[in-house]
Amino acid sequence: MRFLMICMQYPLGPGESYMTTELADALVAEGHEVQVLLLDWHGEAGQAPDELTSPTGVRVLRCSPRRVPGFGRVFGDASKFLLSGRHLARVARSRLDLRSFDVALAWMPLTAIAPLVPLLSRAGIRHRLLFIWDFFPDHHRQIGRIPSGLAFAIARFCERRLLRHFDTIFCTLPGNADYLRQRYPLTAGQSVRIAPIWCTTERRKAVDRAAPRRDYELPADRPIAVFGGQLVALVVAVGAGVLTLFVTCAASSFAIARIEDQAVVWPSVADLAAGLGSGWLVMAMWASLGAVFAVLLRSVALPIGLGVVWILGIETLLAGVVSSLLPSLDWLANALPGTNAGSLVFSVTGMAAADAPPGVRDAVGGGRALLTLIGYCAVFAVLAAWTTRRRDVT
Repeated sequence: MRFLMICMQYPLGPGESYMTTELADALVAEGHEVQVLLLDWHGEAGQAPDELTSPTGVRVLRCSPRRVPGFGRVFGDASKFLLSGRHLARVARSRLDLRSFDVALAWMPLTAIAPLVPLLSRAGIRHRLLFIWDFFPDHHRQIGRIPSGLAFAIARFCERRLLRHFDTIFCTLPGNADYLRQRYPLTAGQSVRIAPIWCTTERRKAVDRAAPRRDYELPADRPIAVFGGQLVALVVAVGAGVLTLFVTCAASSFAIARIEDQAVVWPSVADLAAGLGSGWLVMAMWASLGAVFAVLLRSVALPIGLGVVWILGIETLLAGVVSSLLPSLDWLANALPGTNAGSLVFSVTGMAAADAPPGVRDAVGGGRALLTLIGYCAVFAVLAAWTTRRRDVT
């Protein structure tokens, strides 16, 4: 049989492989003839079509995409969908005899090859098969490639219309097949099959989901989230980082003293423990605050940015305004996390106020700073766990 495979990824470099190349090679090994019509979606736009033959005998007709640059990403992507499909259809009409193929294989998104899809039906290709790896445009909207609204509605309408040209649709998992039947209108003559890629669809044996609750005496009817372990791991990781910093600084100080031929006077064990513990507590408090922001915002980069803005900008500005213009609000400045962190460091190091770096000062006593930071850690941990429990656990 003669197969026409229409795809947007078909790696041709030495040692490169993808599901399209593996499928084509398997068909050739079974004695079939395979012609690949490749729309090289990630290739350089505007190139002339070229023909290649793989080591296994697969003939590849490669077409580069077409797009209109200079008008923004949204317009560029839209023009790429419209123009690339038209170019592919023209190449197929001029270079291939579509009526000579017995089977046509294509992948979503069909909108990218929209002008070519009706040609497959008109050519009388008996078997027209569609493989669905990602659902277009639903998946693309979820990852931010297609905006909601009119653009999404147009893309979905086109994809649903083009879907009707295929008599058999393959999904990789049973859940994907259910999603297809629920979200995309199918005709009576279309069949949906399961074709696992690099996996199996065998169902796992049923397990008693209530057994772990009985074994560990957990509530039988309440949702459970393993969140405390994540917080413990975070605190331990912070402690390891602080310990590594201490060891590095000690080694550097020792090396400098040896080079300068100076005596090495190590602090007492109690002083080392106090310094290490204080540094650990300060970093754990900031890490707990970051965990709260990460849970609330469901992000990583944004909480880091907000933390830097708070430490270097907002809290420093607020402390300066209170000390110079609003002394009556000194109690508020002394309750801030940065102020207490700096006060704890000041009390542990015993340095002179004139030698203290920015942010390290004796705003409050060491004991009060210690209790305040412990309180902040507890509040942040409870807030993160409560948010996860109320919003994210169902």
